[in-house]
Amino acid sequence: MILKSVIAIVVLLITALFITTPVMASEPTENPMTVIVIDGSTLRQDPETLDATRSLITILSTMSVGREVAFIDAERPSNIIGPISFGEPGFGDAINGIEAELTSGNTNESTIFDGIVQAGTLLGLERSTTGSNVILITNGSSDQNTNSDYKRIIPLVNRFKDQGHGFHMISVGKTVDATKDFGMNIVNLGRGKFITLEKTDDIKDIIQSLISDIGVIPLEELNSSELSVNDMLSVSVDVLPETEHLRFFIYLENALGSVRLINPDGIDSLSIDGTHKVESPYIHSWEITDPEPGTWFIDVNNVDGGFAAWMTSLNNLHLSLNNSGPIPVNEPTSLVAYANRGSNLVKVKDAKMFAYITTPSGKRLTYTLNDFGADSDTVAGDGYFSGSVGPFNSTGKHEITLELVWESAEYVMTSDASINIENFPSIEVQMLGSNDLKIGQKTKVASIMVNVNSEPYPVFADDINWDLSSGDSTAGLLEIQPSTADPNSQDWMYDVFLTVDSAGQRTLSLGLKVNYAGKDYIYNSDPLFFSSVAPEQIINPVLENTVVNKNISYSGDSSNQFPWWVLVFPASILIVSTSMYASWKIKVSPAGYIYNDRDERIIDFSDLKRGLLNKILFKNKISGKELSMVGFEGVTFNFNRDKISINTKVPSTSVRVDNKPLSKEVELMDQTWIGVRGKLYNFVAYNS
Repeated sequence: MILKSVIAIVVLLITALFITTPVMASEPTENPMTVIVIDGSTLRQDPETLDATRSLITILSTMSVGREVAFIDAERPSNIIGPISFGEPGFGDAINGIEAELTSGNTNESTIFDGIVQAGTLLGLERSTTGSNVILITNGSSDQNTNSDYKRIIPLVNRFKDQGHGFHMISVGKTVDATKDFGMNIVNLGRGKFITLEKTDDIKDIIQSLISDIGVIPLEELNSSELSVNDMLSVSVDVLPETEHLRFFIYLENALGSVRLINPDGIDSLSIDGTHKVESPYIHSWEITDPEPGTWFIDVNNVDGGFAAWMTSLNNLHLSLNNSGPIPVNEPTSLVAYANRGSNLVKVKDAKMFAYITTPSGKRLTYTLNDFGADSDTVAGDGYFSGSVGPFNSTGKHEITLELVWESAEYVMTSDASINIENFPSIEVQMLGSNDLKIGQKTKVASIMVNVNSEPYPVFADDINWDLSSGDSTAGLLEIQPSTADPNSQDWMYDVFLTVDSAGQRTLSLGLKVNYAGKDYIYNSDPLFFSSVAPEQIINPVLENTVVNKNISYSGDSSNQFPWWVLVFPASILIVSTSMYASWKIKVSPAGYIYNDRDERIIDFSDLKRGLLNKILFKNKISGKELSMVGFEGVTFNFNRDKISINTKVPSTSVRVDNKPLSKEVELMDQTWIGVRGKLYNFVAYNS
């Protein structure tokens, strides 16, 4: 009875030994294989040992997805059953075949050497991949494991090791010293373990040792109970969406009783396509392919004795970052993540994704990523979840926990990632002299210094971008020249020269566009403002004797003419009023929204409370003062049929549009970022 009591714990032990990473459809046709060599003549001597062996065979043959299993009875090595995988047609017949071998009553003596030879031949013929196993199951009290057999087996085990295969030995029942020495010596030659199922006290230490020594897919223990015949037990299991395979292993000390597996719809799993079940004296194994997500139940009735349940699932769904950096310090960026299975993107529906970012100082920040085309997400439903994050004011590795939450049920999946925040190149622009320029004269107006974290960083002149705007005046000629190096070489200091040919106001924006740390990067500085005035003109004095002739014509006496003004005046008023109304009517009503950095709507332009005079005179214009938001006082929003724009009368660096200072009228596109005094707002266009 000791063997019966330890079988449940052996499930974990066997799992730690023989589960391997499942082979997906994209892998080569050759599969890893487990060949079980059974010392039938010794195991058949004890019914309890035989039942334990049958249960071990059930575990070994149903443990892994994509792994084939074959059986060889050392009594008749030429009679190979398999190879076959759990879930394939004929798997049940294969299990029945090996059990028939064990219970056949044969009196032939097992030849372990011949069985292992046949196992090696089978692995070669089937072209089994690295990670295949040969497992010898024998009776621990047998005296047939002799020193001569050991010497003959040595070359075979060495060959398995050279081919990347493991050799393991399981001794069932009380193990004598000769069998223990025999097993230990064999497995020490290669990549294997020697396992004895002798007494319960040894199991815990063995399991802990194996799990710490071998990195494998573990089983999750669901329940372990001692039940009486009148007890009823229901064990719930939550199955995530996108799960491909689900395995359950049930231990019953007493085979009598009822164990049912029920899906979330309340249907017995045996009535569901894709369900396979194998039963042995102490172990029941279930496999469900493409299980329905939700809560499954294991219902247990009329079980008298020990009960235990484990599960393992194959989901292979992982959350990955599309851009791990590096990311510039002190600048906002867009974080993009997606769900994938291997190299294939998986479009997840009805789910939300969150990014929990921990800075090097331990500060934890929470961001929401979306796949419905809002914020920085460009295409709704494409599988890529995006969101604006930062800016981060510290450099170094920032740890990220990605969390996918299904809205239809309480399912959560997490994956770990990280991004690197680094110092990127920036330019420091220093304005020189007065901003009043003389027309036609080349003037040095500014100097540029390029650096990374205050250290000089040479670039080419073409890496410096500029934009010179002048309103109605001609822009003029702008020249950027290295200060210390050859004109065709890299330099970190540059001089800026400007020549204007007309009077007017000009705005100069300077930026840097480089590839740094493998990433295209743009940095924009604050704009510079210049003015130029035309020289005074000398006006010649008018001669005193200049005669001005004025010809005045009279139409004669008008007292008898009709007073046309009586008709013209009202008509003029009517025409002007009609024109003003028509002009007001065709103007576009304001529409759109402003969100804060927490994705909260704070302004709805179409529902903004305005004064009557503003509605009449400025129907399609809204001044920043009407928003009652600090920092917007000097800007105006213009709403036209073809575009929406923002402008300011006084250029200011405290208002930035998409990280550029607002110095002129700028068109607002959907999802345009507006920065005001260190705060970030998002303009969202209204789609009717």
